[in-house]
Formats: sequence, C-alpha cells, structure tokens
Amino acid sequence: MNKWLLASGILSLLLMLVHVFLGGPEILDPVLGSDLHPVVIAVLSVVWHGITVVMLVNGVLLLAAAFREELAAGVAWVVIGQYSGFTLLFIYYGITQLGNLMDMPQWISFAIIAGCVAMGLRKAGRANALRSSVA
Repeated sequence: MNKWLLASGILSLLLMLVHVFLGGPEILDPVLGSDLHPVVIAVLSVVWHGITVVMLVNGVLLLAAAFREELAAGVAWVVIGQYSGFTLLFIYYGITQLGNLMDMPQWISFAIIAGCVAMGLRKAGRANALRSSVA
C-alpha cells in the first residue's frame, strides 16, 4: 500500500467536502441568487460542480492507486497536472486581480495534495526499481 497516495486520496475527498459544504454557501449560493444573466449562472454552476466532480474522481482514483500499484504512475501524473494547474490559476488570479494570495487560499490545499501525490509517485518508483533489481 502506498501511504502517500492513500493520504492524497483522503485529502482530495476532504477538500471536495470543504468545497461543497463551505464553499457552496460562500461562493455558489450568492451567484445563484444574483442578477447575472441565466446563461452565466448556468455556466458558473457547471464549472462549480465540474470542480466537485474532479476532486471526487481524483480522490477515488488516488485511493485505488494506493492499493493497486499498476495504477500509481498514470493516476499520479494526471492528478499532479490538474492540481498544479489549479494551484497556478489561484496564484495568478489572486495576484493579478486581488493583489494577494490569501483572499483565495485554495491554492495551498491543491499544492499540498499535488506534493503528496508526487511523494507517492516517488515511493512507487522506488518500489518498482527495487523489484526490478531483485528480479
């Protein structure tokens, strides 16, 4: 079992719950109650729930990869790519539109999870190298 990937999967699922139960009332509910054009509200709703799905799927895949070594590399690179992308987007828009990184601190969670996944990938690589040298 890859403990780094297990921890990453749990963190991704916890982040999804924070997104839904804390972020929803703070961000999505005001958008839904706004006077924005209905198409804009619908698109923002799809984006919001799409991010929820990404975190859910990533969490489940990371949990599976923690126990199924053959999944580790593929899952890890996809999640690192997605969560690193999210990290960079939050940093860019935080700096350029808000002038700081702490009004949208979500980048910290995405960076931590991506780092944990990278550690899991490193552990999986070492395990594969060890098996290859023994065989």
